[in-house]
Amino acid sequence: MSGPISAKGRPAEDSFLEGMAQLQAGMATQAVDLLEAAAAEGHLEACFQLALYYTGRGRRGSQLLEQAIGHLESILAAAEDRATLSTGLDRVCFVLGNVYAQESATLEEALTTLRQGLSINPLSAFGHNSLGAVLMRDAQVLGALGEFKVAIQLDPELRPAYTNLARLLFKHVKPDDLAQEYQHIAEEFEERTSQVLARLSLELVELGREQVYEGLYTKGHQLKNLIGLAGSRVRGLLKRMDESDPASADLRSLATEHEHLYEEWVGYLSTMTPDCLSTSLIEPDRLVRRVVDAVRSHTGGSRISLRVQEEGVPRVEADERLLRDAVTNLCLNALEAVQADKGEVVVGVGHDPETAVVFIEVEDDGPGIASEHIEHIFDPGFTTKKQGNGYGLSIARRIVHAHHGELRVKSRVGHGSVFRLDVPVNSEVDAVPETSGKPESSWKPETSGKPETSGKGGRLKTADAATS
Repeated sequence: MSGPISAKGRPAEDSFLEGMAQLQAGMATQAVDLLEAAAAEGHLEACFQLALYYTGRGRRGSQLLEQAIGHLESILAAAEDRATLSTGLDRVCFVLGNVYAQESATLEEALTTLRQGLSINPLSAFGHNSLGAVLMRDAQVLGALGEFKVAIQLDPELRPAYTNLARLLFKHVKPDDLAQEYQHIAEEFEERTSQVLARLSLELVELGREQVYEGLYTKGHQLKNLIGLAGSRVRGLLKRMDESDPASADLRSLATEHEHLYEEWVGYLSTMTPDCLSTSLIEPDRLVRRVVDAVRSHTGGSRISLRVQEEGVPRVEADERLLRDAVTNLCLNALEAVQADKGEVVVGVGHDPETAVVFIEVEDDGPGIASEHIEHIFDPGFTTKKQGNGYGLSIARRIVHAHHGELRVKSRVGHGSVFRLDVPVNSEVDAVPETSGKPESSWKPETSGKPETSGKGGRLKTADAATS
């Protein structure tokens, strides 16, 4: 049998395969037409891929999300023939449940669908974490607590589960009761207790920092408006003053200092709260290629090269503009570090299936960072440069944290630095390519407490850094 015939007069499987090829090539309009034609003839994998595409680009209440829901519901309704569906029904349920969860009016549907997925695959850490997140929104705190713990038991590396558990403890557990909750965790996780509590504590610290930043940002934004208003009035006075007036020179100097103060304060505020994320499914390797091409004009005689994992890098759900800004900042900093010696910068991108992250590394063979500075490298306003405001790395770190990722650094004086940016892969949104082994990465575990170097050029070869 050749399979169902699509509306274009060709087998639905052919339309599906060509549509996926067009989607990979970036020809979205043609791809969607072909996939919709295959879906209309009952090709369930086409339905699923369209749902992923629409989910990655739709916003709450948008028509795209409605289309995604329609395709996912049609898959679950096709009880008899699922020959064209390579994806498990549990994954379909998890994606649909998370789409339902975006609207308060469909939280019950989200709970029902996520539980349906877990009845098919009770060992899905992602499913338990997603169910816990919806339960927490529905004020079912104890149920959410249990689901997050199960998710961590199933996958000790699933960072969203730690983040959600920390948020639950932060919002719903009194400080005096926190020790008791830690004791429960110790009893449940036994030999993994130290690892779980360490990661949970880091998430709690980050939540506390975010709360402080939010308060500072609110008051700071009001102060920014007042500074801007004062500057506007000073400039207005200058326009009305006669240039021969002796006071005009002093007022002009005051206006210049005020402008610098305003720019400094705006930069400081930007380190606290990144712009609202506008996410879609992006290809990290393509993003990094564009960044490297864009910064080549800033090399100043140094070299910059790109290293991409051969087996392929999965897409991630991210704000492309903000993530590109973060990577660009890391590249420019690295190029600035090596320019005096006309050194080399290597930008790597790959996928680590063990920790379910896509990583982007920016490695240089510059002078490195002094140990007394490494702990403050991400602090807002900290810099060792004669020029620069010290906000770039802090902003980059806030952007990465907004994506539930991590930005870390490993450096050794005289041997260069490696900055590593990790963004989690949502395995229920995008397929993870199969790999034949661990991806090549400069971020390797330490064995002796000192970074290993390749010898030639003093290149740093390890970067198991403590997060600042």
